[in-house]
Amino acid sequence: MDRGAADDGPRMNDHPQFRMWKDRLDAEMARQEEWSARRASRERARAGWYEAWRAYKARATELYEPIPKPRWWNLPGWARWLLRLHAPGRPN
Repeated sequence: MDRGAADDGPRMNDHPQFRMWKDRLDAEMARQEEWSARRASRERARAGWYEAWRAYKARATELYEPIPKPRWWNLPGWARWLLRLHAPGRPN
């Protein structure tokens, strides 16, 4: 049997089941490409957010000079001093 150029049978690309599976495979490959592109963009965005979070934590945990409290911050102490409750012989 000579299977040369004059092949009378149906070609593989013309078969309906082949076309169905080929279309399905092409659609699945296109979907995978879209998913990988979306996944890559999400990873880039997430990397930016994580870098911002790390920078925030680094700034938040730096040692800083505390702001001195005003003289009147100890309100109960000032009230006791003004009412002379701290003095000996006074009612407590």
